[in-house]
Amino acid sequence: MTIVLLVEGETEIALKRKLKEFLDQRAQDLGRPRAALQIRKFKGLNREALGRQIKLELQSHNVRAVVGLIDVFPQFKHADAAAAKRFLMEAAQSAGVTHRFYAHAAQYDVEAWLLPYWNDICLRVGIQQSPPGHDPEQVDGIKPPAYRLRELYQRAKREYAKTLEMPAILEGKDLTVAANICPELKGLLNTLLKLSGLLLLP
Repeated sequence: MTIVLLVEGETEIALKRKLKEFLDQRAQDLGRPRAALQIRKFKGLNREALGRQIKLELQSHNVRAVVGLIDVFPQFKHADAAAAKRFLMEAAQSAGVTHRFYAHAAQYDVEAWLLPYWNDICLRVGIQQSPPGHDPEQVDGIKPPAYRLRELYQRAKREYAKTLEMPAILEGKDLTVAANICPELKGLLNTLLKLSGLLLLP
């Protein structure tokens, strides 16, 4: 059975390899079958259209569940992850979906989940700079984590190409390091673990 992860953009799609690697390693450690994970983009952020997409995905006979992942910034920049997740749930409910859909959000964007590896990122680009705060998911929504990374790369006279840099930054990294200080990431990982029949992160 397949878990479908519906995401907002290319940055989230760049997470797929790391998420799959994480799930596969946990399954291997327990002698369990590997999870089937597919990632697809939202066709739009209109409630009704998104609800129809969620419902359509769930109608596939081999889909166990659909997990939605959305950034808080910029659509919900004056709110928080709870508001973004509520939007996703309301979209699903607008299409009559009441189960097998799980809503998650990155506050303020998925790059928050890269900030725990800030020192390694600095080494990667050859620039030393203090991290933008101690709580990655509370780096403000006016100048969210993606902007902080872009500025760091600009100082190093490099381009921050999200879809290339995210997998490169996460290469060889332990996702539980970020999950331990990023509650929204831990929530997403635990949903994927639960749906895969694997032990949850404490």
